[in-house]
Amino acid sequence: MVKQAQGFPAASVGIQVPVGRIAAGRSRWQTVLQARDTPMVYRLHAIDGLIVEVDGAARMIHADPGASVDVQAKKIRVKAATGSGGHVAQGWYVLVS
Repeated sequence: MVKQAQGFPAASVGIQVPVGRIAAGRSRWQTVLQARDTPMVYRLHAIDGLIVEVDGAARMIHADPGASVDVQAKKIRVKAATGSGGHVAQGWYVLVS
């Protein structure tokens, strides 16, 4: 899905790339990317603390509040970190390459 959303970094420079919002709970995973062929690089920005699962738990990354992480994978899922202060963690993601 390609869209340009107001308030995302891509919207501020006028380019159209796959972007989206993250609203993930502590108990359910939100899928950010599920590619069939080649791994892709996504930048994830955590407004609240996030746990990032890369390629089916092959690697787990903890993103602190306010941090950005670049992840190259075929499958990326996120959920709220336990210490994120609430039941839902928020953030955004954008395709880098």
